Amino acid sequence: MSNYDEFHQYLLENQDAFASWGKYVSETIKKKIQDELGTDSFKSFLKIPVTPRVKEVSSALGKVARKAYEDPINQMTDLVGTRFVVLLSEDIDTVCQAIESLTEFDARISKNYLDEIELNPKLFDYQSKHYEIRPKNELHIGDLKISKQICCEVQVRTLLQHAYAELVHDSVYKPVGIVPKSAERHIARSMALMETTDDLFCSTMKLLYETNVERNKFNNSLSELYREFVGTGYMHYDESTNFLILDAFKEFIATHSETEIRNLLKTKKFIVKKIQHRSSAKTLFSQPSVLFVYFLIKNTSIENILNNWPLPGYIPELELLFSDLGVSSRR
Repeated sequence: MSNYDEFHQYLLENQDAFASWGKYVSETIKKKIQDELGTDSFKSFLKIPVTPRVKEVSSALGKVARKAYEDPINQMTDLVGTRFVVLLSEDIDTVCQAIESLTEFDARISKNYLDEIELNPKLFDYQSKHYEIRPKNELHIGDLKISKQICCEVQVRTLLQHAYAELVHDSVYKPVGIVPKSAERHIARSMALMETTDDLFCSTMKLLYETNVERNKFNNSLSELYREFVGTGYMHYDESTNFLILDAFKEFIATHSETEIRNLLKTKKFIVKKIQHRSSAKTLFSQPSVLFVYFLIKNTSIENILNNWPLPGYIPELELLFSDLGVSSRR
């Protein structure tokens, strides 16, 4: 039996194993990223669903013929692959750190676009970071045996890099016909623009982070206070609601605010019971920022709160908070 025939048989016998390994790799990396970022941040981190794909048998056999592999079972590393697409180039590091920290994987970098840029700084071309991932030891997933030679190719790229790759892979790298030099030039120019755009996006996100760092730290502190006093089960966090309230009254965010809120909850224990009772039916009471609103009622005028209140749909709930502290909301 020839190497070609052996490889064909190998493909047919291992389709389920490829699929299971691809799914296992994808889910394991996703869980590691989620553990690092937290559930809320993870929800928006990956921009395209992570969907492992097994290479079609006919496609794999065609590649063997084109590449003239002598040992295709070990040389062909993309029989199953998966892809992680993030927003910015700096987010790629988060995925890569997750992959490289997983001890059950034998992960080898097979393509690093940063190294390629270092070698060819004038070249603007396809960018992505690729890993070849194999199990360190033979394992079983259900009834399937995953041998140490089964490889899953993991690609990590930004959304811009993904758009470029989708266009170029289908229209240039595949033999669809003659590609004129002018088309190649357009593609190189588009990659240069994408790099510039990514740099600007990264700079913008850094500015936004630096501008809002105190707000974000205070928001995290409110979340911790809510979990400590009210309980995690009562929280149904909505980022927009919390940030709108904090931004509207940002002048009251100070180093002592957290301590004052803590003291308020200790001295007026009924506040916690009110929040718990209402949290399931009234959205504001399931948000950490409700603690800040109680604090505002104690520290500023009714007029100031009503004039700057950013959530008109929550006025009835705001009036309940006024009532809890014995304050009339009538001007």
